[in-house]
Amino acid sequence: MKTSRLLLIVTIAFIWGAALTWSVVIAQEPTPTPNPYILPTLPPLPDETPQGTVLDTAAVQPSPTPTVVLGDHYVMERPIYRDATNGRSDWVDRTYPYGGTQYGEREVHHGVEFANPRFTPVLAVADGRVVFAGEDDQTLLGPTFDFYGNVVILEHHRLLSPEGLPVYTLYGHLQEIGVEVGDIVHAGNPIGKVGDSGIAIGPHLHFEVRVGDPFDYSATRNPDLWLKPWRGFGTLAGFVSDIEGNPVYGIVITVQSERVWRETYTYGDDSVNSDPAWGENFTLGDLPADDYDVFIRDEDGQLLFRELVPVESGQTTFIEIQLPINTEEE
Repeated sequence: MKTSRLLLIVTIAFIWGAALTWSVVIAQEPTPTPNPYILPTLPPLPDETPQGTVLDTAAVQPSPTPTVVLGDHYVMERPIYRDATNGRSDWVDRTYPYGGTQYGEREVHHGVEFANPRFTPVLAVADGRVVFAGEDDQTLLGPTFDFYGNVVILEHHRLLSPEGLPVYTLYGHLQEIGVEVGDIVHAGNPIGKVGDSGIAIGPHLHFEVRVGDPFDYSATRNPDLWLKPWRGFGTLAGFVSDIEGNPVYGIVITVQSERVWRETYTYGDDSVNSDPAWGENFTLGDLPADDYDVFIRDEDGQLLFRELVPVESGQTTFIEIQLPINTEEE
């Protein structure tokens, strides 16, 4: 796959009493025409690691030895297997994304969720070794004991984070555990089954990426930037700041094309981490490749930002948005 290089520069001019204006400059090498739309109901599983759009650094290909991954690092398979007949969901629940609060109704989320029926098989997302398997009633893995219930943690010995730390994945709220500490697993191997153990509202898989320390609840990263997109899909990520450059927490971002309408929001606070390769405070994965109208409004409905942004198959499009507000004065 040819890797394109995308530069998106957004400038916001705010004049008291005047309308907001934006200017955008997009420089992009020619790329092959994206694949036709594949609706989210039946996307095919990817069969190769996509190459990403890299802004400041070159992507590094995975190798049999531990590798520092820069830029796009879509190196993990989905933890749920789905085909055209089994009715399982291998897409991330967008109502409660990483860093989200469900519009202020819940605690900041340190992972993502895959809603599926009880006993749906849960799969390892990459080769690794089991470092924890059991209940977390005696080992603190979350904000409280017995938070995840039945949980499995894998160490992925062939992966390193962008800053060179070991990478782990956590699988929580399991109904059954199918592995033991010390077991070696490969991508796609079953390690347990979906349930609602611990603190859970209905059966689902809670999935986390952790770096450095597998037992540290504050060591998470956004799974959207690690899980392979479906073929024909990409990821929108970015950093939203106020006029002083401070991150804006919990603001809603609307993304739409002729066929897709989605909402996401920036991280609810600083208890979750940006990826060092991007420095994001929001992501929206599983977007069909297309041009998207991206806009942000304040609580009164006033338009703060609007721009047309391309999303390409198998890649991350990163945008920086500076809003004409001052969060320190609010």
